[in-house]
Amino acid sequence: MDHRAAGIALLLSLSFAARASGEEVDSRRPVHLGAMIGLVSLPRPVDAEIFVTVVDLLGIGFGYSDFPAFIANPLLELAGAKSDSTDARLDQFNAFDLDLRAFPFRGRFFLGSSFGRQSLKGAVTENTAFGPQTATVDLATWYATPRVGWIWTFERGLFLGLDLGVQFKLSADRTVTVPPGATADTRRRVDNLADLGASYPLPSLHLRLGWML
Repeated sequence: MDHRAAGIALLLSLSFAARASGEEVDSRRPVHLGAMIGLVSLPRPVDAEIFVTVVDLLGIGFGYSDFPAFIANPLLELAGAKSDSTDARLDQFNAFDLDLRAFPFRGRFFLGSSFGRQSLKGAVTENTAFGPQTATVDLATWYATPRVGWIWTFERGLFLGLDLGVQFKLSADRTVTVPPGATADTRRRVDNLADLGASYPLPSLHLRLGWML
């Protein structure tokens, strides 16, 4: 019985030693890979990112964010694109971006910026005496988002990240197509839809949950 207890104690001590050694190796690892998803995100509510950090000083990530059509109706009404006789839809409102981060104190705090391309496609349809008239918008915007943030790490590689910034427009390519029979109201509403993606600067906020190797 004493030999069993001694054996169990030895195994436990070796296990703890191996775990501590592994944690020490992880802490010295120069490159870390990770992924995170947004819990709260602006200006697009759905976002995810994969990233790599180097010697706890620099971080580079590739992200995707989206504004799904099924939650766009309140936004379209707020933008003045919908009415009783006019329907509006948001076919695409997403972005891809490259994220750069610098950790000047090799801790939680970071400074950074993202550079990306946002795409917005939508349509406004009005029922008229000559039948439905549909106007469309296709907008592509290149932008930069300087930001500050913090990352809090927990056990097993989990972490929580928070960043605040402002999204600025660098350039935009806007195409609005209006049929000849469209009314002035349809033109105004499709312009409102285009302005939804072209209005800058925009606030940027992300609260993210992630995991890092």
